[in-house]
Amino acid sequence: MPFTCIQCGECCSHLGDVHVVTEACGDGRFVMLNRYTGEEHAVRIDPDKLHLFPDRSISERWPQACPFLRDDPAQNRICCIIHLTRPEICREYACWRLLILNARGRRVGRVMERRHLATDDPGLAAFWERSIRTIREDDDAGWDERAIEALTQAGYRVRR
Repeated sequence: MPFTCIQCGECCSHLGDVHVVTEACGDGRFVMLNRYTGEEHAVRIDPDKLHLFPDRSISERWPQACPFLRDDPAQNRICCIIHLTRPEICREYACWRLLILNARGRRVGRVMERRHLATDDPGLAAFWERSIRTIREDDDAGWDERAIEALTQAGYRVRR
């Protein structure tokens, strides 16, 4: 099953340390700095999202969120208010490479690029350390297959 964004906001929930606004240029335009790369990007709030800009309540939940991440209660989603002009690093981002579900179908983890596990589930974290981290496979597709097989045998379900 191909990746479909569910607009949960998790991908940008800690990017406030990476993306910072260095200049407000007026009319919803800003200059944003990527602290990791040193690159600056001119961005503009999407016209259909201007009304969301003043509400910064998302920082109560995620204090380190990207400065352009907002709750959109009318659409029941979390969104990037500069989506049309977002930096290339944001355009290329894929939320997960493998999605791990428990036996009841609840998401318990995500395998990100570079074979990194993102989870709050202690059982999955322990299984990962014991059984997945030790997989030696240079080919990403081969590694994915071996990881999926091990996770499935342990009772997890995996989506690509």
